[in-house]
Amino acid sequence: MLHRKLNLNLHHKLSRWNFIKTGLLIVSLAVCFIVDRTYFFYPPSLAPAWNNLWVDSIGLLAGLVLVLCGVLDVHVDLLVKLGLGVSVAFLTVLLVAAFFHVVGLGYFRFHPAIVFELYSIVNLMQIAYEYDPQD
Repeated sequence: MLHRKLNLNLHHKLSRWNFIKTGLLIVSLAVCFIVDRTYFFYPPSLAPAWNNLWVDSIGLLAGLVLVLCGVLDVHVDLLVKLGLGVSVAFLTVLLVAAFFHVVGLGYFRFHPAIVFELYSIVNLMQIAYEYDPQD
């Protein structure tokens, strides 16, 4: 019984750390894109949409929600699910934009970003799967 309780506490702390780690990652990505308004450039007709300040701001807010959920140990279902869902959507948009550059232009600078974004999306899905609102 004690082993099970210790295991649950360890799992709970790991879940909080995952929220913080992933939230900080998304906040830092959003800040980088807010600072660099010309990061995405291909195709030229979509560049204004890729570099839209509103999209970056939404990513920033979603990352901050995840950080706060981890730091403050928030278990408000709607808030956590909204933070996870919007974060996955933000990263998916970044992934699609990076694929446009790699496939459309052969611009190899985005290969590490694609791997990083895929890892982050999988990490968010794991957090969503392991999230237990009853804690």
